[in-house]
Amino acid sequence: MDTSFKPSKKLLAILAAMIAIGVVALIAGFATDSARTWPNILLNNMYFITISIGALMFYGIQYITGSSWSALFQRIPLAAGAFLPAGFILMLLLYFGLHDIYEWSHPGITETDKLIAHKAPFLNVPFFMIRMVIYFALWIPLFIMMRKMAKKEDLEGGEQWYIKSAFYSKVFIFAAVLIFSLAAIDWIMTIDAHWYSTIFGFRAMITSMYYGTAIIILLVFYLKNLGFLKELNEAHRHDLARYLFRFSIVFGYLWFMQFLILWYANIPELTVYYSPRFLGEWQFFFYAEPLINFAIPFIVVMADNTGKKKPVMIGISALLMVGLWVSLFLQIMPGSYGVLKLGFIEIGIWIGYAGLYLLMVFTALSRIRVVPVNHPMLQESIHHHL
Repeated sequence: MDTSFKPSKKLLAILAAMIAIGVVALIAGFATDSARTWPNILLNNMYFITISIGALMFYGIQYITGSSWSALFQRIPLAAGAFLPAGFILMLLLYFGLHDIYEWSHPGITETDKLIAHKAPFLNVPFFMIRMVIYFALWIPLFIMMRKMAKKEDLEGGEQWYIKSAFYSKVFIFAAVLIFSLAAIDWIMTIDAHWYSTIFGFRAMITSMYYGTAIIILLVFYLKNLGFLKELNEAHRHDLARYLFRFSIVFGYLWFMQFLILWYANIPELTVYYSPRFLGEWQFFFYAEPLINFAIPFIVVMADNTGKKKPVMIGISALLMVGLWVSLFLQIMPGSYGVLKLGFIEIGIWIGYAGLYLLMVFTALSRIRVVPVNHPMLQESIHHHL
């Protein structure tokens, strides 16, 4: 069983070109419109942190529940979380662009805005940055420990490393559920400081596993095409497809519940968020968000015979990568930049971030066995059947 992965020179060249495109887009953005560029940096930071946290939550849940079916490819969601250290550095850089994203960060705003003045003990730059450091100070060490336990298991074997992985997974799940909910409120919901939603943080947290599952599926099939994961069978595909289907329902329910309650209430403090998105120039993205993230995946993956087919799973997972961008674009840009623009800056920065993300994921995979040969449930996973 070949378990060693090494990125090819061709792959590394493609990723380097993607990163170069991102750098050019950043330079062009700052040279022409920094107020447009900073929100795009936040968008992409949140994009790749979301799928990293979601993939690691998937990884942790497999250990917490004692699942055997996923043991064959459990190292892939672990590697998919490798972006977190880079995400931390990139989030810290937002300090220099806070004024272009958050209204509450403007000097003197508390003197003219009573509501922001009321929130000032929480919404102020020093405390905002301190909270950001605390979030990553919890996530990154736990990720490092989970990766360390996995390496120990590969090298030494023995159930003790599986038990320790389960322990750190429990701690990480707790930190991810609580802290990522708070982080989403901090980094995105406070852009529209006069608006609030009691389920915003929960929605961001729970749907992160949706997109985390999508990136896991794309990486699984990429590695399988390279000759890895030969034991991956119809039953594995079926269970992964069920993850997509169930989370599509969760996404649709939370999206509709948040919108319906706030819009129907007709309270100015609440409808101020949806008015430009639902009735203004952002309408296309407003309707595209539930279509891409809920309706299409729900309908296509609903039938077992269709949903577990490789082309369908790859297509829906790729579509969800677009859906996450659309969702974050709609959440961030109206309240920060305020003008609908979509061009090289937006697309180029995403390409650069995608290159960096994949470089870190493939580097992490090259430092660990793709298939956990000493995992106590590996044989059960290999013989998993419907």
